[in-house]
Amino acid sequence: MIAKFILVSTLDLLAVSLTGSDDAIYAGVGSCRKCHLATVSGDQYEKWVESEHSNAYHILTTDDAKKIAKDKNLGDPTKAVECLKCHVTAYDQPAKKKGEKFDATLGIQCESCHGPGQRHVDERLDSDAGSDDKIVTLPKGELAPMPTAESCRKCHNKESPTYRPFAYNKFFPVMAHNDPRKKRPADYLEKLPADPADDPAAVAPKVHKK
Repeated sequence: MIAKFILVSTLDLLAVSLTGSDDAIYAGVGSCRKCHLATVSGDQYEKWVESEHSNAYHILTTDDAKKIAKDKNLGDPTKAVECLKCHVTAYDQPAKKKGEKFDATLGIQCESCHGPGQRHVDERLDSDAGSDDKIVTLPKGELAPMPTAESCRKCHNKESPTYRPFAYNKFFPVMAHNDPRKKRPADYLEKLPADPADDPAAVAPKVHKK
């Protein structure tokens, strides 16, 4: 079955300024897991595991993906830039920009949306900021903020052969993995405004309260 989602771009516009610095190293989702597995802080890692993003690279190995690539004369989809750009984090970054444990086959990882994370990993591990009872305001530039509608549409667009109508306020609640310790209105996901560039064929979400 062809993938349900077209995946978030690996060079999020918000992260471009981070990728040029010397410490802009992609650590990989395994490093994120160390601190983002706790239920009390939102268990972001498990939500990623359950998402289509975590399966992004594997999708390229399927018969459906191979057929699409063949029809478009792209060759092996696991090597074609046209496919990798939306299925593999840091697909176009040199080896020196990736940590020793970075695994490209893990698809669209945290750093696709939040920028290279090695500096963040190092800073948080060197402090007690990861404690369950602490909410940390990260210094500017340590990570990119959450993706915008514009950055998501770099891959969620009609250029994709498996595109389905995309609206940011429909997609974001599905992918949201907030820290529950940070107080927000209970219905804030339901009230995300529509974006003028959203596909009119997409329907605004109905988010069920727990």
